[in-house]
Amino acid sequence: MFSSREGDDVILFILLSINLTLEDAIEMGLRESPSYLQAKQEFMIRQKTNASAYSTLLPSASAGYVEARTRSRIDGVEIYDSTDSYYNFRMEWDLTPGDFLNAFSAHYGNNSAYFSYLETRDQTIYEIVSRYLNTLKLEKLLESRKTAVKRTENNLELIEEKKRLGSASNAEVLQGKVNNLQAQYDLMETEKDRKVYLLRLKKIIGLEARDSILLEDPEIDFKIPEKDSVLILAMKKDPLLNEYSSEVKKARFDFTNTSMNNLFTVSFGAVYQYQDDEVPSVPLIRTNYDYSVGFSISVPLFTGFSRVNDILIAEMRVDLADLKLKEREKELSISVEEDYMLFVEAEQKLQLAETTLSFAEESHKAASERYRLGESSMIELLGAEEDLLRAQYSLTEARFDWYLSLYRLKRLMGRLYEE
Repeated sequence: MFSSREGDDVILFILLSINLTLEDAIEMGLRESPSYLQAKQEFMIRQKTNASAYSTLLPSASAGYVEARTRSRIDGVEIYDSTDSYYNFRMEWDLTPGDFLNAFSAHYGNNSAYFSYLETRDQTIYEIVSRYLNTLKLEKLLESRKTAVKRTENNLELIEEKKRLGSASNAEVLQGKVNNLQAQYDLMETEKDRKVYLLRLKKIIGLEARDSILLEDPEIDFKIPEKDSVLILAMKKDPLLNEYSSEVKKARFDFTNTSMNNLFTVSFGAVYQYQDDEVPSVPLIRTNYDYSVGFSISVPLFTGFSRVNDILIAEMRVDLADLKLKEREKELSISVEEDYMLFVEAEQKLQLAETTLSFAEESHKAASERYRLGESSMIELLGAEEDLLRAQYSLTEARFDWYLSLYRLKRLMGRLYEE
């Protein structure tokens, strides 16, 4: 039971605390996490940088107005004084096959940047999930530890009273003391771990250390499909796999462009220019304009072997990108196998822990009844209580291990964060 002062402190804590769900923690973390915000900014910068490749596919245009005054004097005599003004408009369009290849390369470069950003986002979310669940688990274990301390204290008092009455042995008293000391130590360790995880959680979601939060149990509204379905989804949704796939395509376009540029260069160019002292309404029907259209092809004869090196380097980059992609496919396949096995194991452990708790509760009831009837010793009762506390503790651990195994598979399936 709480004292009046303790009860007031608990009520004040609840009133000043922030109710925090797992979904709330994820949203707060994505707003505050430095690594995620940095990855998002880098993705936007890379997108803008790659977008410059598209500009080469478009024509360039310029317009201007010129006004000039010319005066000429010879021996102090003004020969002429004239002012000229005119408008000009110029449009150029210069295209090569390499411009199109660069545009495709930029497209896949943008894809690679996007999937790299998604990978960082998923890592951040999973870290939030892990810290949230571990903190909540330790809070629940802390309650079990507190209950264990109170029970062992009550039992020790009861044993010492029986010892004074001559109905308990020294061994039973010592056993009671050992149980109480162990319960206090376990409580201290659990409290320490809870504080560490709580501070880590607050840090990643942008809260101050002094902020009070009340964590809520996660709502599990999804089911894990069969292992083959998990693998199919993982191969389709995995950000790293998609990033490496985009890098392979980008490297191949870069290789093709490098090979073409080092073998021959083809270009198409067109220029249109207008100049007159009046602003044109439709320039093409005016007389003061000129245009040109050209086509060229050039073949390098000798470049000091740099041509061969450029092609070899581009080819090696394709091979490297292919190796990274194949390695990720293997890693992903193994991760699905391992994490699915851990999920099945966690599910079985949870069922076992639930059954063990039911058995421990029945055993504790039976031991209490036998002790009341004088058919068993205090040591047997203490053992039954210890088994019950251990079963409650194991169930809490098993349930949160199961939660984490669910979220690991959810991450592999690309469903960790669904907007």
